[in-house]
Amino acid sequence: MSKRALVSILLLPAIVVALGFATRPYELLNFILGPADDPRYFCGAPDASPVVDLGSSTVLQECSAGKTVKIRRGDTIAVDLQNRYGVDRYSDWHDFNVSDESVLQTVIAPTSRAIRPRSDEIAVYRAIKAGESTISAVQVDCGATGGCGRDHRWKVTVEVG
Repeated sequence: MSKRALVSILLLPAIVVALGFATRPYELLNFILGPADDPRYFCGAPDASPVVDLGSSTVLQECSAGKTVKIRRGDTIAVDLQNRYGVDRYSDWHDFNVSDESVLQTVIAPTSRAIRPRSDEIAVYRAIKAGESTISAVQVDCGATGGCGRDHRWKVTVEVG
């Protein structure tokens, strides 16, 4: 096999990947830069009521993005983020994370709850010691063409006193 043929064979996967990213530029941005971190993205309209009673006096929703919330040790804090499904678009929540699990303990792990006509990602955490922890999740927004837009990171800082 010639040197030229070998180089062509080795470069082919890179060319295919590059062409794929060129047709889906946001996927390249997600790959290189990660999700966008602008909390204003999440509150274009007021939050709907939580999907179910989650047994917590504090419920974080999309408009909570970028805020700091204070709770007391022993209190619970719920997260209710709405998935959106339409004819030609959808958005889902992924990659839930708590930055310090010694401060916020998981009571209900992030899970999808479908209460017609909605489907929400919910989670519940209990404050077990004083400190600070950040709850975050990533929203992925996709369209009918099969391409997805830029991912967006939702996060809220929780101070436990």
